[in-house]
Formats: sequence, C-alpha cells, structure tokens
Amino acid sequence: MKPVIFWVVLFVCIETQSCKKETNTPCVCPEVYNPVCAGDNQYRNPCEAHCKGFYDDAITILLTQEEIDSGLLISVDCSQ
Repeated sequence: MKPVIFWVVLFVCIETQSCKKETNTPCVCPEVYNPVCAGDNQYRNPCEAHCKGFYDDAITILLTQEEIDSGLLISVDCSQ
C-alpha cells in the first residue's frame, strides 16, 4: 500500500509543479541577467530559482538569448 501512496504524492507534486528541492547548502549564483519565473516570483537567473528550491520543470525562461544580449530589461507578472 505504501508504494501507491508514494506514486500519488509524486504525481500530485509533479502536476502542480510545487516540488521543491530541500537543501541547506549555501548557494552562490553568477551575476548573469537571464530572468525566469518560478512559482509566483521572478528571479534574476535560473540559478537563483534553483537556490530557492525550484526544479527545472517549474522554471520558465522569459527571454531569448538575442533579447538578453540586447540588454533589454523586463519585469513580468509571474503569478499567471
């Protein structure tokens, strides 16, 4: 019975994208501007979102490499 509960919890976690890494390791990220949304927040880059505990499948990249190279700065409502 326990394996069934594990798979149900895993499925719900993946479907809602609410899975977060549990880590106590200090996180150091580069000062790179590549904005992403994770959860309801915008982060400077994917590394910062990872540090807050989000997995790749819960992170949305906001700009193309061309837009990043142009120096375009944006603010996006990530709560959608």
